[in-house]
Amino acid sequence: MAFASEQEQADIRRHGRHRIMLAATFFSVHGEANGVLLDVSQGGAMLSASPPPPVGCRLLLERQNLELPGVVRWVDGNRFGIQFEEPLSEPIVMALVSKGSQHNAN
Repeated sequence: MAFASEQEQADIRRHGRHRIMLAATFFSVHGEANGVLLDVSQGGAMLSASPPPPVGCRLLLERQNLELPGVVRWVDGNRFGIQFEEPLSEPIVMALVSKGSQHNAN
């Protein structure tokens, strides 16, 4: 498993996480890829994709009408964590969580 520094990990964990399961697309220098958004917080998100982008890769996460720039901070198998360039507002996080809850209820 590849990890960012301990300070970067502490920064990532400042915000409470919400578990969701939503299809998402991300774009990087490695091209366009589809994945699953597994959790989200104001500071970042965990996704699953095969293959995952490498640690340090800058990407643009796209979900419906949201475009969220970030950087990959860790990779473990097909799962990886990104830190958003700018923290998300709580209403945006809650909108994503609500969509995930509705999706899981169907």
